[in-house]
Amino acid sequence: MDTPAQPSEETAPEKITAQDRIEITEILSFSSHLLDNRQWDMFGEVFVPEVELVTQHGEFTGPAGVRAYLEQIDLSRYPATHTLNTIVEAVDPDTAVAWSRMLLLTWDRRAVGGDFIDTFRRTGHGWRIARRAVAPRNDRASAELAEGGFAPDPYAYAMFDDAVLAATERTRR
Repeated sequence: MDTPAQPSEETAPEKITAQDRIEITEILSFSSHLLDNRQWDMFGEVFVPEVELVTQHGEFTGPAGVRAYLEQIDLSRYPATHTLNTIVEAVDPDTAVAWSRMLLLTWDRRAVGGDFIDTFRRTGHGWRIARRAVAPRNDRASAELAEGGFAPDPYAYAMFDDAVLAATERTRR
């Protein structure tokens, strides 16, 4: 009976623990609650102080920048519920990338789909979001903001592997 090949230490992906994954998904859930409940003054609980937000409306820095983006798109006029399902990939023991499929349910019963590509960094206060790219589904320009490739026409969404590679390059700088 053949035994599957095991990656060598040189080629094995960096590890994060199951507890790390739980903490990352908890931060994602909490960020959605803060967003939906308009508790924007608490963004420091989920974002690093220098967080980068990349959207089709521009780039924003820091929790205050995230809030400015939300005020720019006037999210306060459109109550909604952000629902996520997420996969997490380790970049190194202190960096991970999460790809969340986002389903936004609005007060008027519309549904909008998109992706959050979040780069997480371990801090003294736990895992925090260091970079978030927001890419509405089937919008090529937005998918390109998420760094890297995207699915072929007629679909357009960020390709997770490319986002992980881009985050890896940023951590090496």
